[in-house]
Amino acid sequence: MDIKFLGTWSSNLIAGERNITFLLDDDILFDFSPHAIESLLDRRIDPNSISTLLISHMHLDHYMGIAELLWYRSIYKAKNSLLVIGPEGIRENTENLLKAVHTPEVWYDEQIDTNVEFRENDDAGYIEIFQGNHTIPDNGYRVTHKGRTIFYSGDTAYSECIVEGASGVDYLIHETTYVDARAEEADIWKHSTMSNTLRVFRESKASYLIPVHLKEESQEAVIREVGNTSGIIPPLKQVFID
Repeated sequence: MDIKFLGTWSSNLIAGERNITFLLDDDILFDFSPHAIESLLDRRIDPNSISTLLISHMHLDHYMGIAELLWYRSIYKAKNSLLVIGPEGIRENTENLLKAVHTPEVWYDEQIDTNVEFRENDDAGYIEIFQGNHTIPDNGYRVTHKGRTIFYSGDTAYSECIVEGASGVDYLIHETTYVDARAEEADIWKHSTMSNTLRVFRESKASYLIPVHLKEESQEAVIREVGNTSGIIPPLKQVFID
């Protein structure tokens, strides 16, 4: 099993970075940021091969690329169905987004009514949902796959529910938007600081931690922490899991 990071960044983009989106075994996609479609193509991954898309929440940097994906599926005649799991309203918001960008009617019908299944806050067997603590509804996802478990937090302040969802997982993928010196700002926007993320890692007893949703300051903090805390994996493009 492997995890490919198409991006690890927050909405505070800089040159050379892309918003958080990652792929599990070229099949299960977590969030779909703007231009994630190009990242898939750059890696020679067919976007039509994706079977499951897990949207943590519907902020631009986690969700807006879904319109590009659905257009691509129609243009290149996707043969497989796509399961989209997200917070309440995921189908209605996606319908409105496709209408707002004047999606051709035949494409709209293909994706919304025929080839895509939407589930709102609904577990799917090997996928469990745990609510985060963000400014809008946020789903954390616990996924059991090929004998391993990973947990993705989406965007969240510290949350006991997220700790529960991450309990004992092999890999905790947790947002780390802020450094500790900006804790007040993090609290306003319901994001995590480096200390918040480490607290979840410690309390959940996850084996490994991969901090994501970074800014320049928090990336530097993560790199510094690698030498101090066992089990932290610094920002990478790909993680192989045996």
